[in-house]
Amino acid sequence: MSPTPPPPPFLYHITANTPDGSKSTFLDTSGPPCVQERPFGNITYLYSTPPSFSIKDNTDLKFHESAPSTAPYRSFQPAGGSVAVTISFAPNPSKELGYMHRSNTLDFLSVLCGEVELLLNSGERRVLKQGEVCFQRGSWHAWRNVSATEWARMSCVALSAEGAVEGEGAVELAA
Repeated sequence: MSPTPPPPPFLYHITANTPDGSKSTFLDTSGPPCVQERPFGNITYLYSTPPSFSIKDNTDLKFHESAPSTAPYRSFQPAGGSVAVTISFAPNPSKELGYMHRSNTLDFLSVLCGEVELLLNSGERRVLKQGEVCFQRGSWHAWRNVSATEWARMSCVALSAEGAVEGEGAVELAA
């Protein structure tokens, strides 16, 4: 059986308010600012916020619009910041596991399609299916798509915890 095509790209909608705050509108957007191709599939950057921001002054929107479209990409924010991404996992006929890592974040993860396995460094494993959520609290972990023929996709909102440093990102666990 041949692998299925990847999930479609995202339609992208951002709301805003008029300067006096009396009306909400949709912004013209062309799509997520970047997609990072990875050996396992891709990560699509959706939005991020600085540690402290004002909706009224659009500081979150200005921060988002300043996101680079080429490497180095914006990923992990300093303490109090956030980033929203999707992670698309290609079919995995070799059953290869991603690398064991952790970040100083609280991650809200939701499986949008397919099934992914979450492995913790304690050896515990869980298979998460479409519609299931995981709240990952700075744990050592690795992911893998459990299907040899189907794509899997998750959404993730990562909130940077106290002590997080911008750009520090994930730390790989030494073997």
